[in-house]
Amino acid sequence: MLMKLETSGEVGLMQKIDVIKIYQRKSALVIDDYPDMRGSIRRMLVNFGITEVHTASTGTEAITTCENNHFDIILCDYNLGDGKNGQQVLEELRFRRLLKRTTAYMMITAETTKSMVFGALEYQPDDYLTKPFTQTVLQRRLDRLVLEKEELHEVNRAIDEQDYDRAIELCDEHISAKSRYEQKCYRIKANCFLEKHLYPQAREIYADVLDERPVDWAQIGLGQCMMQMGELDDAEKLFNELIGQNCLCLEVYDALAEIKTQRGDIAGAQQLLEYASEISPNAILRQQLLAEISAGNGDLERAEKALRKVVRLGANSCYESPENYFKLARCISAQINGDDRKRISDAEEVLDRARRKYRDDDQIRLQSDVINAAVYARAGQADESRKRIAAIAAKMPAEEMLNAAQIALDLARCYQASGDNAQAKQILKDLALQYPDDEAIGEAIDQLSDEPLSRRGKDKAVDLNRRGKELLGSQQYVEAIALFGEAMRHYPNNTAVKLNLLLAMVRNMNTHGANAEQLVRCEKIINSVDTLSEEHPLYERFQVLWEHVENLQEDLLETGDADA
Repeated sequence: MLMKLETSGEVGLMQKIDVIKIYQRKSALVIDDYPDMRGSIRRMLVNFGITEVHTASTGTEAITTCENNHFDIILCDYNLGDGKNGQQVLEELRFRRLLKRTTAYMMITAETTKSMVFGALEYQPDDYLTKPFTQTVLQRRLDRLVLEKEELHEVNRAIDEQDYDRAIELCDEHISAKSRYEQKCYRIKANCFLEKHLYPQAREIYADVLDERPVDWAQIGLGQCMMQMGELDDAEKLFNELIGQNCLCLEVYDALAEIKTQRGDIAGAQQLLEYASEISPNAILRQQLLAEISAGNGDLERAEKALRKVVRLGANSCYESPENYFKLARCISAQINGDDRKRISDAEEVLDRARRKYRDDDQIRLQSDVINAAVYARAGQADESRKRIAAIAAKMPAEEMLNAAQIALDLARCYQASGDNAQAKQILKDLALQYPDDEAIGEAIDQLSDEPLSRRGKDKAVDLNRRGKELLGSQQYVEAIALFGEAMRHYPNNTAVKLNLLLAMVRNMNTHGANAEQLVRCEKIINSVDTLSEEHPLYERFQVLWEHVENLQEDLLETGDADA
């Protein structure tokens, strides 16, 4: 079950009197694109006793209304016509901290498609109501919700104020008093410990709850604690058990994907994220992660598909960014092989959309032009690429370009695409000197370079080599594969990391026998570095490892297990 709404049965007579008094103190917002439906729901709320009822017909109007007003109750339709839908309204209200935990948020919809339902519930509204419904049905559902919010108001207010110690204290009072919301308070208390990074305390609560009865939220919470405490095997086992029990909480798949990623199993992580994205295709952050993981796994076709989804969803999302367009254009460009007219046209169309969307931003236009030049470089049209770079240089001299780090990074990509690696490396070196303390820029520099150039990247490389040597020396080949596999995600162009991963897989197969899946992975690495020049200091090492891989392939063929 994706979301468990904990209720305490029907509202009794005394509670009914209480809830009428509560309604009289509350304000509400109704969000629906149909005037008749807005009016109908508004009248129902007035009949419940609410006198202050606002309405909004679009997602944008709803956000603006919430910027200027606080509401105790929000009822939002999922389908709001053009523009933001109800899921994106909830997403943005949370993102901008315009929605307090003291507010009851109910999603309403006539749609019942699987992707829509899962997408809406992933953002965990307080309740979910399907059209058509009667006033009696709405009141029964809203009564329970309002009573709970009233009872736990101080707890939720403490969390809104990020006073987690106070929230834990108040939860303990409810638990000691055997409140009807005792189970809810256990869950809230555990979440507060998670927010404070006190994982053993959170774990104890989840374990105690599970001793009483198996509930999804406690099992998921326990697994998350295990992950944070480094107990990946136990966490993986628990999450797989949940899937075996037909749990459809998609955060289970996200957690398993994170475990796979930490182990360097990028292909496994991609598979899990693909499955979750098929069930709930409108979760933009998961699509962004899927694109990143797929690209790291060399699956640019899947990355492009995810990025197209990100661009489409971003149009009405708080996560809208010009970088969404640029990532898609780069991904399309990376797949160009020769004079591929269609892909060139696709990339240019994406960049044109970025220019139109951000027409008043000169830097966005300039960055689009740089990426466009890289597209022509990848297509082998060096003259056209150089002409475009010259036009860009006329608008922004090299010294100014370093002050626009993202443009400089794309210029380095452009030179790499045209085969001018020396010029690309010089730009990256200059950027590393210009931004020694910027971790994000440093990571982007190291991702493009074949060796770490940032201060943090160099330190990580030293630590990585030390840990890798220790693992290889103690014949912990699986752990070494995980270590270098994860490193490759961060440093996809780093030749030394690639060869270290290749070495770990070769030694593992020499010890345990050839493995078809690992050999395919070895081939991908070999193909990515087979242009290494004879002058390169790692050339001989690469040749030796290549020969080992060929021998292992022959061994596998001889045993007749090539298709295993």
